[in-house]
Amino acid sequence: MTLKSLCTSPSEYYPALEEAYIPSLRAYQEYIRELCLRNPSLSTLSNVLASPKARNSDSQCRATVIEFRDAPVRPDIRPVTNIRHMRSEFYRTKQNDLKTPRKYTEHRIHGRILIIEDLTVEVITLLGTELDIDPLFLATHLHTVHRTGMRHQTPDDAILPSRIHQSDYISVSYHQPVTCEEAFPSGAKFTTNSAINRKLVFLRATNIGLAQNRTSIIKIQQAEDFWLALILVDPPLDNNLHRAGGNLNAGQQVNLELEPYLGAYEDFMKAPSFSQSRQFPPRQERGGMMNDLIRYWELDSPQCFDSLDPSVQSLAYYPLRIVAAQWVKYVAVMQHCIKLYEYEGNHLDLQKFNMDLRELQGWRRRSMISQQKVRAVIRHLKMHDSSILEHRADVKLVLEDFEVINKDIEDAGRRLENMLPVVTSLVQIIDARQSFAETANISRLTVLALIFVPLSYVSSLFSMNSSNMPGSAHFWVYFAVAIPVTLIVFLIARPPTKEGFQRLLARAQNTLGRLRQQVAPLELREPGQLNA
Repeated sequence: MTLKSLCTSPSEYYPALEEAYIPSLRAYQEYIRELCLRNPSLSTLSNVLASPKARNSDSQCRATVIEFRDAPVRPDIRPVTNIRHMRSEFYRTKQNDLKTPRKYTEHRIHGRILIIEDLTVEVITLLGTELDIDPLFLATHLHTVHRTGMRHQTPDDAILPSRIHQSDYISVSYHQPVTCEEAFPSGAKFTTNSAINRKLVFLRATNIGLAQNRTSIIKIQQAEDFWLALILVDPPLDNNLHRAGGNLNAGQQVNLELEPYLGAYEDFMKAPSFSQSRQFPPRQERGGMMNDLIRYWELDSPQCFDSLDPSVQSLAYYPLRIVAAQWVKYVAVMQHCIKLYEYEGNHLDLQKFNMDLRELQGWRRRSMISQQKVRAVIRHLKMHDSSILEHRADVKLVLEDFEVINKDIEDAGRRLENMLPVVTSLVQIIDARQSFAETANISRLTVLALIFVPLSYVSSLFSMNSSNMPGSAHFWVYFAVAIPVTLIVFLIARPPTKEGFQRLLARAQNTLGRLRQQVAPLELREPGQLNA
């Protein structure tokens, strides 16, 4: 996407602005490339700047400004039309600017929240050059596993808590569960149709997918009495996806009808009473985190939010509540998978067990990574004085929510991990049964070979003499020779053991005993004698 595509009309596009952007991009690329020698985890940011992902013309970066003033009114919310306007939102509006509306000049501005959806290379360069943002913040938001592989550590793994404590930002990764009408027996991996590669992985033999998402919040103190907050969010899921590892052109796209798993996430706002329900506007369809954040800020501000000098925890209050609601649905997916691995009946399929075994191994790794993500949020919320946390009741409630989520993920992950030895034992039992069946079949073939090989050998010998052919007078000689030879070969190949001979003798005695009981001797009676 070029700078020109961000403009609403051709008249708003200035070639001089694009000419100024190109040197800034090159300079910022060189700056990040040099930092990669000291911080290899920034390689993700360097790769994105060097080779941005190709996108469709109908998808674009969106931005919305939430402005706070000293008047006791709700914040002013307005969209950003193009990149020139986004640059102007970084700084306070001049009071003597004649183009500024009167309602903006009457009340002093305290700060702005800039929500950016679907971060692009142009916006990254603008944020890095104009605001001098920590590159680690951008690299953390851009990171996806398939971009790095094993070439360098992820920013989340490379950063220690002491490094995060020095910065006033938070980046949260989470999964959005979705469903599709089509079930993928061997699982499927896709990438979303957005500027940043986000994975969408479907669980094996189910129609449930886990979409990777991330939101990042940073506070920048532009002046002593003016602050700027950036909230980076991902766009809503599009039905147009790309297969993981394939080309990103239009011919490689896959169209899937995606729906949220178990519906939309639970709204954490207090529901209006029955008498007040008619006063509220009709509920709008959710179109991603950006639209939800705008709606929540329109309704009310968090109690912990101070428009004069807000903390990064208060700025991240609504995003964290949304992320917590998505994690609750993630726990529901884990509990659903626990039910899938409860086996009933005697018809056991080895192929299904092998598939479940691979999926359970993936869940062990997935639950461990999920706990790391949730614990990172808990650690960040605790990164201030405990006395301050006690006065911020809403932040404390968010902390308790994530602690409960972490415990639920840990419990569900332990139950899934405990199923691994069970499935492994079942696989071994089924494999042993198949081995026994194959051994029995081989034994039957061996017996048949021991019988027919001598018979065929003797018949080949007697076929040389026409007097022993079937129908002749000496045909009985064939049986007189073949049967003893077959018995001799069978006894040599499988000689009877002492235990086997005893079992055979006992079986013969039992058979004779039953015959004696069935055939009783006839009693001779004299003529005219009656039974007593």
